[in-house]
Amino acid sequence: MATFRKDLYPFAGSRLDLDGLSLHFLDEGSGDPVIMLHGNPTWSFFYRNLVLGLRSQCRTIVPDHMGCGLSDKPDDRRYEFTLERRVQDLEALIAHLKIAGPLTLILHDWGGMIGMAYAARHPERIARLVLLNTAAFHLPETKKLPPSLWMCRHTKLDDFLIRRSGLFCRLVTRWGCSNPMSEQVRDGYLSPHESAERRLAHLRFVQDIPLRPGDRSYAGVSEVQAKLPGFRKIPTLVCWGDDDFVFDHHFLAVWRKTLPEAEVHQFPQAGHLVLEDAGAEILSLIQNFFQRHPVDGQRV
Repeated sequence: MATFRKDLYPFAGSRLDLDGLSLHFLDEGSGDPVIMLHGNPTWSFFYRNLVLGLRSQCRTIVPDHMGCGLSDKPDDRRYEFTLERRVQDLEALIAHLKIAGPLTLILHDWGGMIGMAYAARHPERIARLVLLNTAAFHLPETKKLPPSLWMCRHTKLDDFLIRRSGLFCRLVTRWGCSNPMSEQVRDGYLSPHESAERRLAHLRFVQDIPLRPGDRSYAGVSEVQAKLPGFRKIPTLVCWGDDDFVFDHHFLAVWRKTLPEAEVHQFPQAGHLVLEDAGAEILSLIQNFFQRHPVDGQRV
């Protein structure tokens, strides 16, 4: 059982059964639905302060991807850890919650690929986008895979570094912030993944990074990438930590080119876990962005 300070994550949480597996998610507040998708190796804990800040204005929905956070931790026999399955899980959650109208996506890291894959299939459902150090396209031509991810993706050390030792998760909580997070917050990120059996999803996320044709999710990413220009007229807010060791200026340049009308705010002193370094500023920007871009003409 995961242990963390409940005052840092003061939510009851809900659960959805997916083929006998339990998907944990937050469903807080009422109003226009705002779905927040985390990346690897984080969980809904990453969005805790956005939920607290937005739930008086919106219905905030934050799932833990299967194998992450407070969701079940299945093995490969019970769950296929692929981009396609992640998108199917999201579709199932939205159907379960009976969300019929337009929605807003807030996306970070792998959440960007999952969320924009959903958006590419259901463009009529997307009212607004908020992008936080993420991608929904192939590795930029100007960018090489960071050495840390290269080792985890291309060497026999992958299982040891990510799953067995948990080093990957611990290093992200160290390297992912420009300003060191407190031990209590760090424990919040790590506590649901305290054993090797609970870290399989972290490994499978890295292994599912599509780098060349033939990789399992390559065609899916290509399809989403081709459809991204169709979102140019969708109100989009980009909040970017410049001190990110993975999603750096090369990725931001692709977003600027693909969505030239997006509102972009850069944070030079923020890292990959941008909400830990600049959360208060980003919350204020999101609130203002929602106010200026109401859904269906209604004030948020």
